[in-house]
Amino acid sequence: MRDFIAFDFETANRSRHSICSVGMVFVENGKIVDSLYELIDPEESFDGFNINIHGITPQDVEGAQTFDAFYHSIKEKIENKLMVAHNLSFDGYALRDNLARYGVKPVYNQFLCTYQMSRKMVTGLPAYKLSSVCTHFGIELENHHHAADDAEACAHIMLKLAEEYEVTDFDSLYNKTRITPGEISEGTYRSSLVKKFPKKLDMREFQASKDADPNHDFYGKNIVFTGELKYFSRAEAAKMAAGCGGQPQNSVTAKTHYIILGNYEDVMIKGKKSSKIMKAEKLINDGKKVEIISEEDFLKKVYG
Repeated sequence: MRDFIAFDFETANRSRHSICSVGMVFVENGKIVDSLYELIDPEESFDGFNINIHGITPQDVEGAQTFDAFYHSIKEKIENKLMVAHNLSFDGYALRDNLARYGVKPVYNQFLCTYQMSRKMVTGLPAYKLSSVCTHFGIELENHHHAADDAEACAHIMLKLAEEYEVTDFDSLYNKTRITPGEISEGTYRSSLVKKFPKKLDMREFQASKDADPNHDFYGKNIVFTGELKYFSRAEAAKMAAGCGGQPQNSVTAKTHYIILGNYEDVMIKGKKSSKIMKAEKLINDGKKVEIISEEDFLKKVYG
């Protein structure tokens, strides 16, 4: 996430395809290496509301290039690059609508939105608009709604988010936020999306079988699963334990009898211990009868 292009558009009126200025900031290896700012002739009338926001007038864009000409001039420089905006729901669709308006085939890009990312990673802000996030991170924003300044602010926010929240690639971003990048290509446009986190599994839903063999090791025992299981999902393993008369638990307590540990070697030998394992070890040291076993040993007990 240290190589990308931050971009921002301003429009002449409420139509997304009325782009009248463009700002782009090019970031390589975490450093700003280039930037551009262009006025664009939107070939449309200006709305006083928009002029009051960005200060661009019809006279300012006289003789400026239209968006299709601008895009052709920079498409080789942006092709296959990650592009980042602070409000992709506006800027991304503005790009799409302008290309469609002029019948221009887009080059391939992926997209991310720092507004979206900030909402998922930075907690407690009263608002997540560009100026608010800049204030939070101590980023200077002198000329808000000037496309070049807004694009530069977006670039700094992206770098701050990547650094402070250890976002190194799309996988780490997804694991922390459930955000997937958007993309544009010929015939395709998709904005970045936030997928819902899966519903947390409640082990209390798996009730111990009353018909299980009372002589089974797990019968009447409270069982906790932790770590990444290799052979079954956690739900499947919990169902197996309940079928043997055991009661799956959500967390380690003084009443826990067994902890089934995925990635046993990494955890117990290499020391990558979760809070559940550390709590279990404390209970063991305090004299509680808690047994930590591997997934393989769990399966041996299940199948006898």
